[in-house]
Amino acid sequence: MMHTLCKLPFFGVAEASGADAAEFLHSQLSNHILDLQPGEACFATYNSPRGRVLANMLVLRRADRFLLVMAADLLEATIKRLRMFVLRSKTVFHTDSAWQVYGQSGADTGADAAALKFAAEEGDNGLITLVLAGGNRMVLSPAPLPDADCPAAAEAWQAAEILQGRPWISQPTAESCVAQMLNQHLLGGVHFKKGCYPGQEIIARAQYRGQVRRGMAVCCSAQPVAVGSKVEADGEEVGIVINSAAHDEAFVLLAVIKHGAAGKALQAGGQALQTLKLLFETEADE
Repeated sequence: MMHTLCKLPFFGVAEASGADAAEFLHSQLSNHILDLQPGEACFATYNSPRGRVLANMLVLRRADRFLLVMAADLLEATIKRLRMFVLRSKTVFHTDSAWQVYGQSGADTGADAAALKFAAEEGDNGLITLVLAGGNRMVLSPAPLPDADCPAAAEAWQAAEILQGRPWISQPTAESCVAQMLNQHLLGGVHFKKGCYPGQEIIARAQYRGQVRRGMAVCCSAQPVAVGSKVEADGEEVGIVINSAAHDEAFVLLAVIKHGAAGKALQAGGQALQTLKLLFETEADE
């Protein structure tokens, strides 16, 4: 069963165009942007030189431009930083895009969560639908849609993203994690065979030397916990809350925690956390 479209105010859209846009984005983002054909999309991260994720995004290639979908509160800062490195590249960014982001929940289509790129579906009405692993759809509209403001449905869409283990970085969590802590290497967001990009050396070293000591966990709490809250165990900081949403009269959240904190009593924002699922292997799993 497909649910009605709902506006997702969490997201914003920037546009990149110009003769060198593909090459420039390829040089800055973690995925193989040059592999994208018009009508194809991928996930990617934009990282600091230290390998920390400044923003993660969905990148859609159209005939003459790219659409970059990311947290709205990161849009201006991310594009401002990208513009700093354009130099002589024939690439132009716009943050005043008319594109709007909507969500739709439905049955799991079996989409490959690890795919490095996937096709977008563009209808005669101009709507572009991206089917995400787990059943959620992200729908891009070139203009606002009537009667699509439904906070409860948007919250349910976000909860489904959390339960699927797909994080979205926002202002409170920017630069808090490397890509692997956010499972971007398992969610199609990192291409390990492409050339250099900011943070690439750190991300590659962490991957091949097994130096990642934190990973994601799906948790729940009785009361809301603010994104960016510290996760604690035994009185010590062991992680950070990445996303949070209401779900089934409680709240679900994605947290990045130390591997060693798995199995411990966790709390964040004064709330006890129940771990529903670990999205990394523990020593007991090996």
